[in-house]
Amino acid sequence: MHLTRSRWLILAVSAIVVLLAATACGGKDDSTPPPADTPVAQATAVVEDTATPTAVPPTPTAVPPTATPTIAAEATDEVTSTTVLPDVPVPDDAQNVTYEFEELLFSSPSDVATLLAFYRSVLSDDNWQEETDTALVNDALAYTSFDRDGETIGVTIIAFDGASEATIDLSGAPSLSGSDAGDEDMAGGSGYTIADWPTPSDATNIDVTGDTLTFNSALSLAEIAEFYRPTFETMDLGTSCLDDAADYTSISCSYSNGDIAVNFFAFEGFDDTEVEIEFTNYALETPAQSTAGTGELGVENKDGFPMPDDYTSYASEGSNFRTSIEASSPSDLGTLTEFFQTQLADSGWTLEDGEGTDTSATLRFSGPDGDLTVDLTAGDETTISMVLKDAAAAEEAGILPPAGQARVYLVNFADIDLTVSINGEEIDVAAGAGMESPDDAPTLDLSPGEYEVTTTVDGNSVTDQITLGADEVWGLLLDEQGALPLQMF
Repeated sequence: MHLTRSRWLILAVSAIVVLLAATACGGKDDSTPPPADTPVAQATAVVEDTATPTAVPPTPTAVPPTATPTIAAEATDEVTSTTVLPDVPVPDDAQNVTYEFEELLFSSPSDVATLLAFYRSVLSDDNWQEETDTALVNDALAYTSFDRDGETIGVTIIAFDGASEATIDLSGAPSLSGSDAGDEDMAGGSGYTIADWPTPSDATNIDVTGDTLTFNSALSLAEIAEFYRPTFETMDLGTSCLDDAADYTSISCSYSNGDIAVNFFAFEGFDDTEVEIEFTNYALETPAQSTAGTGELGVENKDGFPMPDDYTSYASEGSNFRTSIEASSPSDLGTLTEFFQTQLADSGWTLEDGEGTDTSATLRFSGPDGDLTVDLTAGDETTISMVLKDAAAAEEAGILPPAGQARVYLVNFADIDLTVSINGEEIDVAAGAGMESPDDAPTLDLSPGEYEVTTTVDGNSVTDQITLGADEVWGLLLDEQGALPLQMF
């Protein structure tokens, strides 16, 4: 599936597909994060640590106002921290200053650009070098980091309710935070716990249960990814899974090295981004809690499905009505066949039928969320392909085509009319069609097969390819750059 598109388009994709599904279902709100509930229809992608990085956001060019705050000479009555503040400058208009979990937090009436200019100035004067390649700056948010002598300071500033909220992350600068520098150098983060994961200053609904942290934030998915990049770097987790965040509406990053396991999930909805972080440190477990060395294949929960803990790659995408997962594992075909039969049964799935050869196996399950097919293929590693289809939900939403055919929704993201040619038909699609209601999105029911889709805007045409299968539902998301296909069912 073609997923290279500008960030604004991809974010709009989420909104429209959600609208198509939610409106058809009577406007039901399904915006709670997985795994507790099924996510709203969306263009989702999950990229593991081996993903190829995409272009980083552009270098910030914000010009600060002339009224730049000065350094506060000393803590004022606004300081609410119960501990000694680190030796880090704060502007003289800083309010509600706190310091905990190696983070300095404060609010300020100054805007984002002014506070960013302040920290660029004072940290540069103290020989800190800004990492401009990973900076993310706009009117509502600024994130950047500064390096010096192998240490890192992260600066996050968010516009909030007419003021600004700032977080100065010192977890990568032990000389300032007072933490033991040796702890930061432990490979794999063997001394870390879930308490070492920071939250944005605007985070709400914060909950820490066991090894799991959840919260909501007004930050976009890309901004959340950049906020957590220093944490991934400090814990030596690899950051490539964060690089593609601007292209999607959800990301799921997983890392395991035998000592720690991290599952990082973030989903951008209409109003905010929902984040769930599960961080397990096996080095801190008692022997009874660990199965290491027993030869038993462990289980990790991935997007609501069991996955062998020795998986080496993982990717998923989906909507309200269809979820697909691709993974690989060094375990052999027989071991994984038994694994999925056992673990899916324990999760409430019923094995309906299956077949297998010396090199492949297919298992078909039914459950409360629809029909699940698991395909396993032997090779250098065993590949795992899982597809879940919820036909009942799709039928209730009214999106299914006639039996044996495929349905295509045409949604126009451009602010002018455009024309789509497909299967010999030429269809005029009004500006914004499908963006407010599915009734406004033209639809086509086509026979299975491969089609050319030509999008024409102001005399300029772009041709794309789409392959349709029987009983599938697709959205064609249209603008001047062509047609972006999104499989909904």
